[in-house]
Amino acid sequence: MPGVADDPSVGKVIWAVVLLAFLGTARCYNADVPGALAGLPVVGAMVAPQPTTPAYVNAIGTPAAVALPKADLSKWFPNPATDPYDPAMWTSVRDVLAFTGTQAGFTQVCKLASAAAGQDRSAHPEVGALACSADPSVTALQPIAIKLLEAKAALALWTKGAPGSSTAAIQGVQAEITNLCGGDAIARNGGPTSWFAKMCAKAADTAYLTGAPPATFTAFGDAFTLVAAEIAKRDPKVAQAPAYFGATP
Repeated sequence: MPGVADDPSVGKVIWAVVLLAFLGTARCYNADVPGALAGLPVVGAMVAPQPTTPAYVNAIGTPAAVALPKADLSKWFPNPATDPYDPAMWTSVRDVLAFTGTQAGFTQVCKLASAAAGQDRSAHPEVGALACSADPSVTALQPIAIKLLEAKAALALWTKGAPGSSTAAIQGVQAEITNLCGGDAIARNGGPTSWFAKMCAKAADTAYLTGAPPATFTAFGDAFTLVAAEIAKRDPKVAQAPAYFGATP
């Protein structure tokens, strides 16, 4: 009786298995292994070439550094003012003070103010409030002076209907001032009846939301006058550079 090995169909099956094995091996040689691994984290970056930067991106180039706007700070405080809400002036105030958020920017602005104020801060206390000081207690107050001017600028521009102005911009600056007045800041600056407490209260005025922008504008101005007078009292002489940045009032 013939055995299994003598069955022709069995031989065909064996040859088919061998052929499939060879085809599988060939397929492995032709497989795109790097492509398959490219999607894996970490490993993909090691086995697959990374895409190059498109030509159109390289063509864009590096944007030029933003420069401090030119401004004569002595003109920020006209007395009397022809137009207290002058959009050109308050736009200049807003754009220049936007640079004070960094130590380098603050230094540039305080040097501009120093040039406008001269050596005697007390002779020009308003612009002097922004001038450089060698007293850390003064540079601790100057962020509040800056925010009060930013609040006046935001209110003046909104009152004039300047593009981009809004009550939200005013409220945003007021929130920053409230933060600077928070914690134990009032206690450390004389308590609830002090000039500091009065300044913080005036900075929180919201009459502009109920149809009386001039009342809030005056309140912001009074608050700035209070902090400017305190700065001139603490350090009557203008320095060449700020002594300290980022202190707590």
